[in-house]
This record gives sequence, C-alpha cells and structure tokens, in this order.
Amino acid sequence: MPVFPLGSVLYPGGLLPLRIFEPRYLAMVRECLREQRGFAVCLISEGRETGQAARFHPVGTLARIEDHDEDAAGMLHITVRGEQRVQVVASRVRADQLVLGEALRLEAEPVTGIAERHRPLVDLLRQALEEYDPDFGRAQELLDATWVGFRLAELLPLPPARRQWVLELTNPTLRLEALAQFIDELRTGDEMQR
Repeated sequence: MPVFPLGSVLYPGGLLPLRIFEPRYLAMVRECLREQRGFAVCLISEGRETGQAARFHPVGTLARIEDHDEDAAGMLHITVRGEQRVQVVASRVRADQLVLGEALRLEAEPVTGIAERHRPLVDLLRQALEEYDPDFGRAQELLDATWVGFRLAELLPLPPARRQWVLELTNPTLRLEALAQFIDELRTGDEMQR
C-alpha cells in the first residue's frame, strides 16, 4: 500500500483536501484512481512532506479519493476521506522516494454511546457543525462517541503530536475524556490571559 507521510492527521470519516504536484505522488494518485484503491496517510515524525521520504508514525488512516481535478499546470487537486485506521508494520522506499508499506487494517471501534458527562462536547460539536453547514442533519452520528471524538479532534487546535495520540487511542470514551481535558486547558489559558 502506498504511504503518504503528511504534516497533518487524517481521522476515519474525515475529509482532507490535498494538492498533488510531486511526480511520485502524481503517479501514486493516478494509480490509486485507476485501480480504485486507497493509500495510507501517516503523520510525519521526522522530515518534510517534499523531497526525501520522511519518517512517519506507523498508525495512520486508509484514505480513499472522493474527488479529483487536474489544473492546467498538471497539479492534481484531490479530496480524500479517511476510512479506517491502519498500522504500517513494514515499509520500503522506492528510488523515486515513494514509500510502500505493508499495512494492517486496525479493527473499527464499535459504536459507543455518549456518556452524560460528555454531552457538552456533543453540544459544542453540533454548534460548530451547524455554523459550518446550516443543513447539518447527522443527528445519528452525534450519538457515536467515536465519530464525535474524531470530528472534535479535527476542529480543535491540537498540536500534531496530540492529534496523533488521539488517532492512536482505541477507546472512544477515553478519547472524549482527553478532548474534554484539552478544551478545559484552552479555557483556563484564555481566562489567565484576561
């Protein structure tokens, strides 16, 4: 499976727009489109998105291309959706610096209800989503702790290492606890600056 090391984390169910211009990734995207398969998006642990292949965290997300367009300069504009978490257990770098990995698909978390103490997180997410999309109508998804946790993590100003940690957590209730704690830290910081 191709691995795309990035400076951002893609969560299951999330959307990520990408501009593809490096030859290795142009070829990868075209091949994925032709063969209707995905690639792993993994957070960079060392290195950069361009040039030499970067080192990356082994836990990432399988990405599927939902939309693509090519501009006059040959740059591809794609939107990918995260499907499920994967763990890259072995990898090699081709001569063109494209990383190919052997990835295990990690088990999807079971649908887990929202604990009463996490209702304020659901309200916060609902408010943010309705501001972004007035036609938001996914009430069913707001009952799933996994979905709520990943969507909150996308919206919060988390540093990359913490975003990765949130991705790697396998308990949706603990994920919501961690995000609630981060929100409290943000609020405390705001109050101290006043």
